[in-house]
Amino acid sequence: MSADTQASRSHAGFGAGAALGAFLIWGFAPLYFKAVEHVGAWQIVAHRILWSVVMLGLLLLALGRLHEIGDVLRSRRRFLTYCATTALVTANWSVFIWAVLNGYLVQSALGYYLSPLINVLLGVAFLGERLSRAQVAAACLAAAGVLISVIGAGEIPWIALALALTWGFYGLIRKRERIDPFVGLMVETAFLLPVCLAYLLWLWSQGAGAFGPLAAGGEGWAMSLAIMASGLITGLPIVLYMIGARHLPLSTVGLLQYLSPSINLVLATLVFEEPLRPATLVTFGFIWAGLVLFTIDATRRARLPVAPRHGVG
Repeated sequence: MSADTQASRSHAGFGAGAALGAFLIWGFAPLYFKAVEHVGAWQIVAHRILWSVVMLGLLLLALGRLHEIGDVLRSRRRFLTYCATTALVTANWSVFIWAVLNGYLVQSALGYYLSPLINVLLGVAFLGERLSRAQVAAACLAAAGVLISVIGAGEIPWIALALALTWGFYGLIRKRERIDPFVGLMVETAFLLPVCLAYLLWLWSQGAGAFGPLAAGGEGWAMSLAIMASGLITGLPIVLYMIGARHLPLSTVGLLQYLSPSINLVLATLVFEEPLRPATLVTFGFIWAGLVLFTIDATRRARLPVAPRHGVG
C-alpha cells in the first residue's frame, strides 16, 4: 500500500470520526436541554447564544481569523444577509428547544428528516436546479406523508415544517452568499448578544437568573457550568461537521445526517415517552421512503464521472 493511499484512508477515517461525532452530539442534545429545562426555553436560548460567542471567538482567535468578522460587515448587502440568517437560525434554535421542552421531539425529528427534501425544492425554486425523476418521486412521497399527518392527526405539523423551512432557507442563503461557517455563526450570534445580555441581566435583577453562585434555585456553580456547556454543544459539532465534510464525499455526509433525527426519534419514544400516533408513523414511513430514493439517487450521481469542460474557461 502506497503512502498516498495510507494518508487518504487516514484522512477519510478522521473525517468519518469527526462527522459521526457531530451527528451524535446533535442527536443526543435533547438530553442536555431536558436536563436544564427548569431554566426555561428563552433563558436557554439566550445562554446558548452568549456561550457560543465565547467559544467561537476563542476558536477564531486561535486560528488567527478574528479580524475577518469586521471584514464581512463592510458591505451593506453582507450586513442585510447576516440579519436574515440571524433571524432564521434564532427561529430554528428557539423552535427546537421549545419542542424538546414541551414534548414535541417526534415532530422535531420529522422536521429534520424533511430538511434534505426541502433543500432540493429550494434549490429548484431559487438556484435553478433541475430535479431527477427519483427526486420528484421523493418530494411527492414527503408531501404525501405531511398530508397524511394533516388528515390523520387533524393538525398541521407546524413544528416540523418550521424547523425544516427555517433550516432550509438558512442553508440556501449561506450557500448563495458563500458564508464561512465559523465566521458566519460568530457574526450571527454576536448580532444577538446585546439583546441576550440585556435579557439575562434583567432576569438576574428579578432574581430569576440561572447563572452564578446566587442563581435562582440555589444550584450555584453546578448549574452555571451546565449552562456554559450550551456553547460547547453548539460550537463543537459545527467544528466536527466541517472537518468531516472536508475529508468525506458529500454522499457519505448525506447518509450520516439521518443519524441525528433517528436518535431524536428513539429518545422521544423510548426515553421521553412521547406518543407515536398511527398517522405520524405512516407519515414517517412515506418520508423514509422518499429519503431512500433521494439517497440512492444522490449516491449514484456522486459516482458518475465528471464530463470534461471544453473551451476557454
